[in-house]
Amino acid sequence: MKVKDVRNVIPSLKYGIEITRPWSAEMYKHNDEVAKQMRRNLEVALDLAYGQRSRAALGELAEIVNGSRYSADFTIEEIWEETLFALDHRVENWWLNQEYPYAVKKGIVPAVAKEMIGYQN
Repeated sequence: MKVKDVRNVIPSLKYGIEITRPWSAEMYKHNDEVAKQMRRNLEVALDLAYGQRSRAALGELAEIVNGSRYSADFTIEEIWEETLFALDHRVENWWLNQEYPYAVKKGIVPAVAKEMIGYQN
């Protein structure tokens, strides 16, 4: 088995943070800060859709946050409440890293200033 010579490997940096495996505390902190902004933007979009009483917009946001839509059996209030709860308590950073760019592309939320780091996109 050939051993990789790491003496000449230049560390990969993004936003001044060295990208390591396993992840460093600095990488986790950065991703948590980015996720916090993503969550805020999604919450604003949820509140706007709820204020407009838009079942379609709430359904699309629920799909981004939860990975699935709600049936017609759910009220707009239930969709809004459940999606907010999921956003605050269930959604993990890796999910936001995967789904948030889609929401940006669809014009649902604004892009964030910095991307998450350490994920292979």
